Amino acid sequence: MKKQLLLTPLLVLAIACGNRESATDTAATLDTAATDSATHPASPGGEALVPDVVSGTTVLVMLSDGSIAVREQSIPPGPAILTVENRGTGVHNLFVEGEGISRAAGDNIDAGGSSTVDVNFKAGNYVMYCPILDHRTKGEEVSVTVGTGAPPTDTSGTVGTSTKAPTPSPTT
Repeated sequence: MKKQLLLTPLLVLAIACGNRESATDTAATLDTAATDSATHPASPGGEALVPDVVSGTTVLVMLSDGSIAVREQSIPPGPAILTVENRGTGVHNLFVEGEGISRAAGDNIDAGGSSTVDVNFKAGNYVMYCPILDHRTKGEEVSVTVGTGAPPTDTSGTVGTSTKAPTPSPTT
């Protein structure tokens, strides 16, 4: 009986250790297999994971001191990437408003710099302007109509660029 009591814990320990080695071997095999076919950029031997992106329209928006120009003559509805270039001498930014969009192009853009902003345009009217200080009242605003084939116009009717300062909105 004493032998049986001593052998039972040893047998359980031996089985547990055997299972532990199997589990370790299996984990090592899984880790190696996961690493070999990994798509995470930080995984050794893996490939960079590139998300599926719906291609869209690329729209070049040029910011200058006193004006904003949009190169595209017409912008279709759907996904778009706005490439914003600061061609002025000061700091600028771009803010887009209209048809469910109200967003900036990220951080302010230094002279000579650029930024991008992804938007999903619906058919309708949009206003793009520089939100820095009083830049908007100095003419850094352009109205864009999406989906009608009409070119972007500013408040003076100039296609693709703003040259006239809009009437400032009253403040309360």
